Amino acid sequence: MKNSNQESSEPSLWKLTGAFFKIGLTAYGMAILQQLKALIIGKKWLTRRQLDEGLGMVQMYPGPIMYNLATYGAYRTRGFSGALLGSFVFLLPSYVLMVVLSWVYFSYGLVSWIHPLFIALEAMVTGIVAHIFIDFSERYLKTKAGALVGGLAFLLMLFKVNAFYVIVLAIFLGIALLRDIKRGEKEDGSDVAMIPGKMSHRIFAIVVTGAGFFTIIAAGLIFEKSSAKLLLSMFKIGAVAFGSGFTIMPLLQQEAVISHHWLTMKQFADGIAMGQITPGPFLITATFIGYKVGGIAGSALATFGMFFPSFFYTLIVSEIYGKIKHLRPIRQALQGVLASFTGMLLFVLLSLGKVALTSPLPYIWAVGAFLAVRYLKLNILWIFAIGIILSIGCYQFGIVLN
Repeated sequence: MKNSNQESSEPSLWKLTGAFFKIGLTAYGMAILQQLKALIIGKKWLTRRQLDEGLGMVQMYPGPIMYNLATYGAYRTRGFSGALLGSFVFLLPSYVLMVVLSWVYFSYGLVSWIHPLFIALEAMVTGIVAHIFIDFSERYLKTKAGALVGGLAFLLMLFKVNAFYVIVLAIFLGIALLRDIKRGEKEDGSDVAMIPGKMSHRIFAIVVTGAGFFTIIAAGLIFEKSSAKLLLSMFKIGAVAFGSGFTIMPLLQQEAVISHHWLTMKQFADGIAMGQITPGPFLITATFIGYKVGGIAGSALATFGMFFPSFFYTLIVSEIYGKIKHLRPIRQALQGVLASFTGMLLFVLLSLGKVALTSPLPYIWAVGAFLAVRYLKLNILWIFAIGIILSIGCYQFGIVLN
């Protein structure tokens, strides 16, 4: 059972839905993590350790990490109904925006404004990721063993080792080298909180969701229509791919460009750019692909296929993890995963910097975003709003960003 403090902080479904819609509307890429922290921890829906537990957990199974974490946060806060509504409204803004952009692109081909906006957004995301990296470093790289795991993860990412293998190695190193967090750190109540809702109701919801999971596979294999092939194609990627959008992107390219010829390479590159400038998960590019194949219906099928496996996995793993997280090896493995995530975050930071920080002006965006979020505690909504307005102004007046 929850303690009284946790019960008083549990949000209504209406408040949770509105909050996750706001995150989906305003957060970009890895900056979603900062928004989730500010919302869930700031409103005391979950503790920092609970959210960090979720961050470690969601890296252990396939799917886009930030979507997995958002679903976990909603599930841990309000049970199945919270996860269903929270994950839906989290994707809704980026889905609608991508449908509009896809219509403009395939109808008129007007994308010249995307590049300067993309550079400004990437620069601001770089600054915010720098803040997140420092924050996680102070927490998970403060011991020699933690720094070793994080540094090794960073090096493996440099050599393009699959994120899945990095996580597996981090689990073993965590068990072998890292201490049990319970032995050295003060508890914050994370072991008290339970997933809301009766267990029987949650299990029934998982069974129904699982039936839908296998029905999609069967339908994709049986029917020869393009819509069925599209659904199964995106579903396969969402069901087996680990990591962030950048690590899943090659699989997306293989399906959309090489195997099915739904897009040309130029169209695929433009779709990736649109996925970057729209808020929410980067893999909303699936919507762009689906729109090309089957219009509005195709965009909905592709988006559903990409993210539904992650939703299903999160429900299952959250239930299992809740039963075994008290075990010492599990807690040590989690510490290893979080240390490795910090190292991978450094790799993401350098990769973003290489793309976005190509001239003095983007550095102003990046440093400004870093200072605003770390020291001024400014909400990301305002950071991106100001940055987007300034970048559009620069474009209109012919100021080159890169």
